Formats: sequence, structure tokens, C-alpha cells
Amino acid sequence: MAASHNILDIANESSDEPTTDGASSSGPSLEIDSDERDSAYGGDGQSSYTMSATSSVFNFRYEHGRRYHAYAEGKYPVPNDETEMDRLDLQHHAFRLTLDGKLYQAPIPKNLQNVLDVGCGTGIWSIEFADEHPCARVLGTDLSPIQPAQVPPNCEFLIDDCEQDWIFHNQFDYIHTRAMVAAVKNWGRFFEQAYANIKPGGYLECQEIVFPIRCMDANVTAQNSPLMRWSELFLEAATKIGLDGTGPRHFTPKLRDSGFVDINLKKFKWPIGKWAKGAKFKLLGRFVFEDLMDWLPSSSLGLFTRVLGWSREEVEVFLSECRAEAKRKDRHYYGEVYVWWARKAEDGSNSSYSHEPVLDDEILESDEDDASHHATEGGGVTNVPLPTATDVTQASVDQLSALAVSSKDDEVSESKKSAPETKPEEPASIASKDASATPTPQS
Repeated sequence: MAASHNILDIANESSDEPTTDGASSSGPSLEIDSDERDSAYGGDGQSSYTMSATSSVFNFRYEHGRRYHAYAEGKYPVPNDETEMDRLDLQHHAFRLTLDGKLYQAPIPKNLQNVLDVGCGTGIWSIEFADEHPCARVLGTDLSPIQPAQVPPNCEFLIDDCEQDWIFHNQFDYIHTRAMVAAVKNWGRFFEQAYANIKPGGYLECQEIVFPIRCMDANVTAQNSPLMRWSELFLEAATKIGLDGTGPRHFTPKLRDSGFVDINLKKFKWPIGKWAKGAKFKLLGRFVFEDLMDWLPSSSLGLFTRVLGWSREEVEVFLSECRAEAKRKDRHYYGEVYVWWARKAEDGSNSSYSHEPVLDDEILESDEDDASHHATEGGGVTNVPLPTATDVTQASVDQLSALAVSSKDDEVSESKKSAPETKPEEPASIASKDASATPTPQS
């Protein structure tokens, strides 16, 4: 019999829940699919670097076979090589699928003029936003010059450290940032600088992956799960260099102290693998699984060797155990994504608002009979190939959006399929008439 657990009990979270000024909500709950079936997948311009991209920013550092940024060397502990760039583009698909094909949640107007994308990575979000908003001027900033050369004419990039003083000529209508939990050490100062550079009435939005990794199965801890142990070690190493992997859970006080109003939060769950019910979650789970497989070495090789004192060999052996754990069919891991957005008041004031606790009361049902999960007999996620960086087209976005919307219909059809089918009883007169009309076989 399937057991039911409250996510607050499973997560064993503290009572320090995030609070918001405006509406807050959680994404759809995750359910294990005991009858798992594979789901199908359904302008030119020259890139402009506002700051002179001198040869020094291309003098990348190489360590353990991975390439790291040169500008503000050592500040970001994750590589910037081709493997990491592909991972970032794949993760972009996961975010768009999570948001039903959208790039943002804040209620920004269509005719906004200046947009800032902090920590733009490969520039994929900046480019797609510029395509969707041709009247807006989009500026993406990052430590690494890894953005493409051909971009929309209203998009440009700047090599910059977001934790240094922000010096921009114009204020922005909208500031966006995503997956910066391993990059920003002082979120309070980050929000203060964002507030100072947003026009009155403008919005800030932060889309963040939050640690630690969760498991909906009871009694899975760091003592018996290498993946949960990795999550703890990542947080330990991050803390030692001034990063807080749990920080995005508690943004409200910092946003409010910086002057923002109408603070909103929406929470989502990312299943790791195809174990969750619904077409959308199955596709999302595949994205997240592949993302994690690449994120494990990207995030660990630098942090564990430099900060925790591990050897490269020790890290690689441990990560192989983590990958095997993530492929287990009897455990159901997931990550959490918090999307925050807040507004700068038109008059620049910071009014007092009441704050209600945001409780994630989604119920996750554990299906002990689930035997399919996300791994095949060969141990990997196979069948339909995942999109690559070159697949980022409007067509693929439309497909993701359509799949996200249709997942609700899938859930309805699954519930109908599980219900016993009752055949309407025919009237006796019709039944007897049909019987009399049937010819008698000749002997």
C-alpha cells in the first residue's frame, strides 16, 4: 500500500519558513508513476562586449582537466568549458519547461526598454528574451566570455563581477538572475545594488536552485545515500568559501531591507529521473537527471580538492557512487527551485507589509511497488535523445510549452483510466429488438 508523507516531515526543515508580501504558491506535486511509460519529445547581429574583452579574460585556468574563468580568477568554483556550457543550455530547457515555456514570472510589461541578466552564462536566456522583446535592450553580464558571436541586435554582453560595484549608465526596467547560488556570497548587497539600478516600478526576479537535495522516501539520509552525502559536503565546502546553498529559502528579509515591495515566491520541484507521474514531469526529470550527472563533477572537482582537501581520485570514486545512487529504482530524489520576484515602488518608498508564512504543504505519495523508475537495464536514461545547445529554437520552446500544458490532460486521462469503466445499460426494448433481428444460423 502506498504510504503518504508530508513534505515538511520528509525534508526535516526548520521552522524558519520564507515569507512574502504578495501571493506565493508551490508548483504541482510530484507523484511516483507506478506504471512508468517513456514520454516522447515532442535574426543576426554581432555580439558586443561593452567592456573591452582583452586577451587576459581568455587566459583561462585549467585544473583537473577542466577549464575555469580568468577574470576575477578563482571566484566562481565551477568550470566554463564546453561540457559546462552544454549543461547550462540543457538546464535552460528545464527552467522553461518548469515555467510552462516562459522565461520569467514577474508581471513585466511588453514594452519595457532596458533589461539586465546577471550571471548570464552562455547568454541563452538573454538571447531568447531579446528575441521575444525586440523593443528592449538586453545586457547580459558574466565572469566568462562564453556567449555566442551571433546574437540579436538588441542584445549585448559585458564581462563583469556582480559582487563588485555596479556602474551602469541607465537604470533597468527588469533585472533577472538564475542559478547563482554558487556565485553570490552577499545577497543583501546584491539586492541593494539591484534596487539602486532598477527604475521605480521595475522588477527583480531570482530563479534559484536550492540545496540540499531531497528524497521523498523515508529514512534516506547522508549515512546511507552517497547522493545525500554529496549534498551535505557541497554545502560544507560552499560555506567555507562564503557561499550559502540554502540562502534562497530566506530572501524575503533581505529583499525587504533593500527596499523592495510586493515580494512574491513560487516553489517548484525537479524530479531526478523519470519516476514522477505526468508527461511534463517525465521530460523534466530527464533534463534534471542529465543536468545532475554533469553538475556533480563540475561543482565537486574544484570545491572538494581546493576546500575539503580531497584528491582528484577520491572525488571521482565518490562521484561514481553518487551517479549509481541517482540511478537507483527504489529511491526518488528531487531538487527544489524557488522563483522570487519583487518590485521597486513607483515613489521609491518601502511601505510596511504584513507577512504570511509560506508553507509547502504538498503531499508526496511513496509507491513501494514502483519498479520502473528512470534507469534502464543498462543504467542510463535512454530512448529519446535530449535537446542539445543547437536545438534552442522557437519550435522547441513551443513543444515544451505545449507538453507542459498537455500534462494536465494526461493526469486527467490517467485518473479516468484507473477508474473502473461502467458500461451504460441498454433499455430492454432495444436489446430485445436487436436480439430478434439477429438471423438464426442455418444448421
